[in-house]
Amino acid sequence: MNQVIQDQPNLTNLEVVKACPICGSRRVDPKFDVRLIADDLFQSLAIELGLSQTTVAGCRECAFLFKSTRPSAAFLDQLYIKSSEHYLKSIAEDDAEHREDFHVARQMLHEAFPRGGSILDVGCASGVFLESLGQNWNRHGVELFHLAVERSRSRPGIVVHESDLSSVAFATESFDVVCSFDVIEHLTDPMSIFREARRILKPGGWLLLGTGNSGSLAARMAGSRWTYLCIPEHISFFNPRSLKKGLAQADFSSFKFKTIHHGLRNRSVTSGWLRAVGKQWAVTLCGEDIVRMRIFRQKTSDFLVPFFFDHMICVAR
Repeated sequence: MNQVIQDQPNLTNLEVVKACPICGSRRVDPKFDVRLIADDLFQSLAIELGLSQTTVAGCRECAFLFKSTRPSAAFLDQLYIKSSEHYLKSIAEDDAEHREDFHVARQMLHEAFPRGGSILDVGCASGVFLESLGQNWNRHGVELFHLAVERSRSRPGIVVHESDLSSVAFATESFDVVCSFDVIEHLTDPMSIFREARRILKPGGWLLLGTGNSGSLAARMAGSRWTYLCIPEHISFFNPRSLKKGLAQADFSSFKFKTIHHGLRNRSVTSGWLRAVGKQWAVTLCGEDIVRMRIFRQKTSDFLVPFFFDHMICVAR
């Protein structure tokens, strides 16, 4: 059993984590009490687990944040395997133009590998990113979500394995690039993917990751109401410091970070974020009753602060 898991409550499919999953330190403190999203079509996990809120803990040694009570890896795997087609729409698979992480990553890869190469997308969903790279690339993916695998296999030139990464057992030094977008925040053991990526990368190869940045200004201003924390399936939260720590332990030594937005960019997105942050700070300073004032459109204190330049792309070598 993973040594960082010290206790399992009687609640089926839940586990309690007492030490940092990245560096193993037991010097962890509660950071936020988070209300999980439970009233959305795509966020049924909280209801299934009977977990309406949880604590996000922080590691003093590496600044990694994680949910101290979380679903087990086996439960999450089954959840993703059985997801519906609606889930693809919720992650912008139907409109890849909204995926700034795809645009930024594609540009970086074209500049660094102008002739293409071999690439593996871990958690490739329906293969939109792999398809967008073009035929210069030898494109592979791994994905648990059965419906996404079926759709990805309809895209010519892409080989997709319906599996997790470790079960495929790729040969050592197989790929020029291993990439993964919006995946590591779902993992109970992110170190496993870091180590396996290091093993299957060729010398000088890239590990390219896209995830939320818990150290961003937007995330820090949002506090416990940062939407990223409140998604039930999100259990691991990185900033550049903690991501460097984990990747260094997996034998990566060079790191490059780029801040990105996640979703649409327009005036209403900006104004909505500013209103939500203003409300969050008003509640922080004055208490929950402040939202009863007419100045707030939404009278309830149960609100979230949306994403706003709080994601990052990391390239590790």
